[in-house]
Amino acid sequence: MGAMAYEVRPRILFIDAYDSFSNNIISLLQTDLDVDVTVIKIDEPIKDFTSFLKPFSAVVAGPGPGHPKTPGDVGWFNELWALKRQDLLPIMGICLGFQSLVLAFGGKVEELSEPRHGILRKIRSNGQLMFTGLVDITSVQYHSLYASIGSISEGDMVGDKHMCPDLRPLAWDLELDNPSMSNAPPNKNPEAILMAVAHASRPFYGIQFHPESICSNANARKIISRWWMIAQSWNQLHRHQAVPMLENGTVTRRSPCFDVNDPSMVQGPTTSRPTISAIDGENRKATCNTNGSPTVSTSDQNVKNGSCVLPRTTNELAEVKVFSQSLVTTDITVPDVCEVLQIQNEQFILLDSELHQRPIVGISSILGIVAPTSLRLEYNIGTNQVRHVQNGNVSAVDLESHGGTIFSYLKSFMKQHRAEGGDDDVPFWGGLMGYITYEACLETIDIPTSQQRETPDLSFVFVERSIVFDHRRQKIHVQSIKPNDWEWVCRTLSCLQSFRPAGQKPASITPFPTRISLPNEEVYKSKIRDCQTSLRQGHSYELCLTTQCTVQTPRSLSPWSLYLRLRQHNSAPFAAYLRLGPLTLLSSSPERFLCWSRPAVANPHKASKPAGVSDHIKTSTCQFRPIKGTVHRKPKDPTAQPVTLAEATAILSTDKERAENLMIVDLIRHDLHGVVGFGNVHVRKLMVVEAYATLYQLVTVIEGTLHIDDDDQEEEDPRLFHFSQTGLQHQHHHQRFDNTHPDREYSHPVRQAHRNHSNNKTGIDVLAASLPPGSMTGAPKRRSCALLQKLEQGRERGVYSGVVGYLDAGGGGDFSVVIRSAFRWDPESESESTSLPSSSLAAGAPAGSSPRTGEDNSSGPPLTNGDGTHKLDGSNGSTRFQGEEKKDEAEAAAVELAAQPWIIGAGGAVTCLSTEEGEWEEMQGKMRSTMGVFGGTGWKQ
Repeated sequence: MGAMAYEVRPRILFIDAYDSFSNNIISLLQTDLDVDVTVIKIDEPIKDFTSFLKPFSAVVAGPGPGHPKTPGDVGWFNELWALKRQDLLPIMGICLGFQSLVLAFGGKVEELSEPRHGILRKIRSNGQLMFTGLVDITSVQYHSLYASIGSISEGDMVGDKHMCPDLRPLAWDLELDNPSMSNAPPNKNPEAILMAVAHASRPFYGIQFHPESICSNANARKIISRWWMIAQSWNQLHRHQAVPMLENGTVTRRSPCFDVNDPSMVQGPTTSRPTISAIDGENRKATCNTNGSPTVSTSDQNVKNGSCVLPRTTNELAEVKVFSQSLVTTDITVPDVCEVLQIQNEQFILLDSELHQRPIVGISSILGIVAPTSLRLEYNIGTNQVRHVQNGNVSAVDLESHGGTIFSYLKSFMKQHRAEGGDDDVPFWGGLMGYITYEACLETIDIPTSQQRETPDLSFVFVERSIVFDHRRQKIHVQSIKPNDWEWVCRTLSCLQSFRPAGQKPASITPFPTRISLPNEEVYKSKIRDCQTSLRQGHSYELCLTTQCTVQTPRSLSPWSLYLRLRQHNSAPFAAYLRLGPLTLLSSSPERFLCWSRPAVANPHKASKPAGVSDHIKTSTCQFRPIKGTVHRKPKDPTAQPVTLAEATAILSTDKERAENLMIVDLIRHDLHGVVGFGNVHVRKLMVVEAYATLYQLVTVIEGTLHIDDDDQEEEDPRLFHFSQTGLQHQHHHQRFDNTHPDREYSHPVRQAHRNHSNNKTGIDVLAASLPPGSMTGAPKRRSCALLQKLEQGRERGVYSGVVGYLDAGGGGDFSVVIRSAFRWDPESESESTSLPSSSLAAGAPAGSSPRTGEDNSSGPPLTNGDGTHKLDGSNGSTRFQGEEKKDEAEAAAVELAAQPWIIGAGGAVTCLSTEEGEWEEMQGKMRSTMGVFGGTGWKQ
């Protein structure tokens, strides 16, 4: 089949220096300049770089970590500045690219005394070249290093003499334009820092700041448009338009992932996927009674007869019916339903928002019921198979036949277990519920971990029976996607209707002994100093340092009773309780990581569909809610009044707090742009203070729109997600610089697969492309994670810093970041031995009047009186006991403690503006919010 002809647009080459903001710059180029952008890495193996450049109208040398003096950090940048006159083309260097340009033509690059990461500053220009007509410019800066071409004077403002005659200064950051706050320390940086240059005779330009940042103003963005106008004029005068044609006069579109050593790459353009304008999903109403009587939501499709055998081994899609009945009630709580189902000591999953409902988040709670027949999927990093655990049997499935990665497998699995016809107002009809550990997240960006684990790095269970609480409408939905399961739905609803709550009562536990090991203060503070050393050297903008404590509790203590205490003590919109395989998790997370809506048919009353877009297009909205910036509601001084919202807002308006949040916002925009396409990402809420039970937090909301071709999804072969490594193998190619870059992704299939296919993207693609959560890493993400592994000495974070949530059979999903939590790994046999027999209502047996099980029968004092008297001094990191006032260690030792401890992680984002004491106190406050559940804060006040 011949190549399709189409109107050719100019092509810009973007050279990515492994930065976490690159996609934001590419989006700016594509949306503001109407160009196609091809992306390569700074160490991409290319046989003839000069010939490779010929098809392009211009090049952008992007930002990145490291130093421009280090060849491995800049790669092909140095080749750009050394081009011969006949090979010249317009080049724009941004941040690291700018510093590389200055260094190449005689300038100096040195460390700033006070690095500027995520800081918004005014820029003063001389009004020349791309600054023509632009007066009010404010832009975000991300740099630890600064470039210099000589002393700044009034003469330099118009380009007079300085030590680099080949470079013309264009703009500066002047301290007099950026006065510090009254309480800020004195400025230690130069009074004037160079922000932009142009080469005197070559079409080379550079800017230090980041016009693509969400907080940079419109004039900062216009600088890129002005540069592009200059570049086009230069091309018209000095070179033929860089649009090579094939013999038949057409141009072939290619994937952004390509073999850069293929000679054909200098003959035809590589273009990114076309940008499709957002189409709002239709606001569909659920068909359910408002009088509280049971209703049924079913699919119009035929239901397969027979039992549900998982997993399906054919490509035939399941036609699943959602059986659902609902009950309107104001009396029955989430714990009440667990009591009715008699599952308190069984394995189950609860995503719980009941005690911290907000207008937009926290409006639903989801109870996923796990039975022995439920299929559990388990995965360990570094392996090529997923384990199926069901009815005590274990089998393995090769990932290579499902795209080669665990995420392509999950996408294939969910495609073959789709359900339709449920209530649109219910976020979860059934599907996979589970967790992804931090270590499994690291695998998506090729960060190796120290050792193989016996516990799963990723685990999901296929939930067929579920109960969803709609707190806003005060409804309970009893659901099943299990074939012919109408009887269980009706019976469960009947039990809930006949249930008579005993009334609210505080969660109480008899005081119990614990063995607690706390972080060492001096060790943690020394790591803060190490973080700041790396930041000043330009290796990262922000590092999210963490530590952990461990708590051993009596073996007889019910995890469910601890969770009830936690949800009362530290209520949160994304709380969770999981008992799944060997993991028990108690979480009071305030942070949503990512959610996405079910794909919905475009509203025909909205704007018309873009040309060339399929009639079967559906849209799905993805949302991130990163939290960075923390103020404790309870002051350190016990006699002081609680902090008010206004006071917290003032504290969180400082450069430090806003910079922490901004860096993660720009990072998430980068991740999201890489999947949903350019022009489809929007920041809906920027750095708003929200109140939680023990903290105030600075929150941002970022959304992106996926455009899904439903017909194409139906025909999709999961093996399409296997990415050929052609073009990324480098060992046989001669290079003029070291190709073993520390941030090299070595063609990891997850990352490359998401770049390679523009159709069929779902929320699972966004999930895989965005892990690990940026709020738990820093930026640039990959370099930051590698640094943190060394700083944390290879200690595993486990499920802390990972994510927990669900993949809905209707196509949606929702995951929270695991923070403010405690988790424990138990031997599989031990975790299962405490489970009830499968005769409970949750397992499908008739409901009777059996006694409550899994209930903590003790009647001790409430939380405020249950912490004993032995507050631990965490200054030496020692291990001690905590219990009732008169119980000494010998008595406590007589109590049988569980073999495995609870692990509580906590930390914070370290920037160059951080103080050791401030970071230590922030970590303590976060850890205390969970430690209180076990009987105290752990640290002396």
